[in-house]
Amino acid sequence: MIRVRFTEKRLTVLGHAGYAPRGRDIVCAAASALVYALIGTLEDRDNVAELVIRPGTVTVAAREDDPAFTVVRRGLEQLAARYPGYVRISEALPAAATAREA
Repeated sequence: MIRVRFTEKRLTVLGHAGYAPRGRDIVCAAASALVYALIGTLEDRDNVAELVIRPGTVTVAAREDDPAFTVVRRGLEQLAARYPGYVRISEALPAAATAREA
């Protein structure tokens, strides 16, 4: 399960979808493409305040509000609607889940 947490200037993504084996998982690929597009956009605008990329974990935060978050959030919401058993978007992730994935 991919767990996504958004705030106005921060995105955290934890886990793997588990839709298919790694390397063949279209849900993970779609989520990754959206997240990497956000990262690239923020980097192009020199608007990255924090960036952490580890297997199964990505956190990206902006210095200032950025409309790219709206587009990526909408894409992830559509992905979650299409694959509800594999992507979950929440306003807050439990501390235990964050610690487990770190």
